[in-house]
Amino acid sequence: MAANWLPPVLLTASGRPVFLPGEVERCLLSAVDLDAEENPALPTLRSGLLVLTSHRILWIDESSSSGRAIPLSAVVHAYPPKKSLRSMFASPRIRIQVSALPDGRVGEKGTRSEMVTIVMRGKTDPDVFYGRLLEVLRSRTWEASEGSEGREQGSGSGSGSGSGEGSTRVRMPVVGVSGILRKEQEMWESTDKSLQEAFHDLNALMVCN
Repeated sequence: MAANWLPPVLLTASGRPVFLPGEVERCLLSAVDLDAEENPALPTLRSGLLVLTSHRILWIDESSSSGRAIPLSAVVHAYPPKKSLRSMFASPRIRIQVSALPDGRVGEKGTRSEMVTIVMRGKTDPDVFYGRLLEVLRSRTWEASEGSEGREQGSGSGSGSGSGEGSTRVRMPVVGVSGILRKEQEMWESTDKSLQEAFHDLNALMVCN
């Protein structure tokens, strides 16, 4: 089970990911590792192609034509790349906290959390990718897609499962050092929001490297 800690990605015959309804590509990186650094029982995914979309973080092993995904709905928090002398001599890293089931499988309705490290071994600017990641997390496009599908299936069910539910979903609390890092990120987001919005349309058409 540990080998399947991330949901699989459907690929076309040419090795391209099959997107979900309403899903669009936002960023592309090469030579990326995904490491569940705090849980050695979960295997590291090494040197794959990473595709950030409006709905998921996709990791594709081009040598075996297989892929795994992190649903953005399962992301609890994203931490900015560290700025230190030591980090200058290492591959850039961005850590994301995701919800997971007791056996380590990542999913939106998990009861615990895992810390996943995105290790960028290719030539890329981690700040650009981090900014793009924050942008798609704030947009919550996957919720709009889910709401649209629900309305198509029947809006008169009375179940209260419309798009408004997603905006009130309770996230896992983050305390201690994680809470301090989250506060720093919120301050960064507030300062950088205007600039990111100004270049939103341009960035959507660019790759990260």
